[in-house]
Amino acid sequence: MSSPRQANWSDRLAAGPSYKWIVVGLLFFSGFLNMEDRVVIFSVMPLIRRDLALTDFQIGILMAAFLWTYAFCSPFAGYIADRVSRTRVIVGCLATWSLVTIAAGFVTSGHQMIGVRVLLAVSEAFYIPASLAIVADHHSAKTRAKAVGIVLFGMSLGPILGGAGAGWIGDHYGWRPVLMILGGIGLVLAFTQWLFLRDATNRKTREESPADARPPAAMRTVVGDLLRTPSYVLMTAAVGLVAFGVWMLVTWLPLFLVEAFGLTLAQSGFWGNLAVTGPSFISSLAGGALSDYAGAGNPRRRMLLMIGFYCLVLPWPLLFLTAKAVPLVLVSVFFFQLCRGMSDLNSHPLVYELVPAERRATAIGMANCVNTVFGGGGALIVGYFKSSLGFQVVFGLVPVVIAASITCLAVAYLKFLPRDLARSAAAAARAGT
Repeated sequence: MSSPRQANWSDRLAAGPSYKWIVVGLLFFSGFLNMEDRVVIFSVMPLIRRDLALTDFQIGILMAAFLWTYAFCSPFAGYIADRVSRTRVIVGCLATWSLVTIAAGFVTSGHQMIGVRVLLAVSEAFYIPASLAIVADHHSAKTRAKAVGIVLFGMSLGPILGGAGAGWIGDHYGWRPVLMILGGIGLVLAFTQWLFLRDATNRKTREESPADARPPAAMRTVVGDLLRTPSYVLMTAAVGLVAFGVWMLVTWLPLFLVEAFGLTLAQSGFWGNLAVTGPSFISSLAGGALSDYAGAGNPRRRMLLMIGFYCLVLPWPLLFLTAKAVPLVLVSVFFFQLCRGMSDLNSHPLVYELVPAERRATAIGMANCVNTVFGGGGALIVGYFKSSLGFQVVFGLVPVVIAASITCLAVAYLKFLPRDLARSAAAAARAGT
């Protein structure tokens, strides 16, 4: 529990006009670790595969087990973040996943590593729904996409810098110290966020005055309402379908660069992660500004941006399929991720317009569930077909999935979005929010 002195200075800081950007800064660093702890083992996978005698299919299972467990937990995690302090959820899961990351440095078998990955998924599932919802609590529609973009920028930076650092440490000292160092950094950051991170004032007031607030709806009621919002369902399905290809890259690209082109662990960790997550440097900042500029006054334009940028995604897996040199491989991955990121960045601000404030974390959790179900399928399919078809061929078929995603968004835009936005605006007006 915070001391009175700590509560005074921290509450004064939280009351300042710039605090909403301090929240973004704090989440920038925890987002860095959230993604890095999730994918770091794939930067040193040749070492782990040798020490634990893993097959290609078992490597696919490592990511699929994480993503499918993450998917199962995400709706519950979002619902909890809508019911209790988002700050407590963020700090608690950051501390927990850091301890699990340290524990991963002590495993001695593939089965133990899979078990640790399941625990990591449970602890990390609570982070994104709570963190993106607290951003929406502190920011209005005029700055939400930019704020979300900065948080996602931190998540993108993690695999690049962390992947290169993990590869260098792995080359010189082995893979176990990598996990222990990351876990220790996470515990320090969890303490820092416990000191500085606070819920938004309006949300804190509702929690402290339950008699004046509406009773919380049951989870099945909340989920049912979300599923009866067609624009949300179709947009979630569209983003999830594209995640099928994204997690193929996250899981397999560093290992593919080592095996196919003879790169070192440090080189594959840096260049592979730069191509996969580096485009988010552009999409998270430029895409956030574009989304707010075009869509703050007209949310429908955010979905138009999603459709347009997904159309630009289509050719890059085909270039990857025919690439015979590292530069072409990296270029195709870079532009795939750039266009995909410019599209996806519009989804969260649009969710905030489609669902009530007290259900945002649940909505994000449901979306994460769909993303990770598809992502786990992509990672596992590569593991199954890698020896027969090859990674390039499997990823080269991703445009079929992207075309289905574009179709989902087009149907939502033309048939359901105006009605769903009007219904959400009317509900917000009745609630006085």
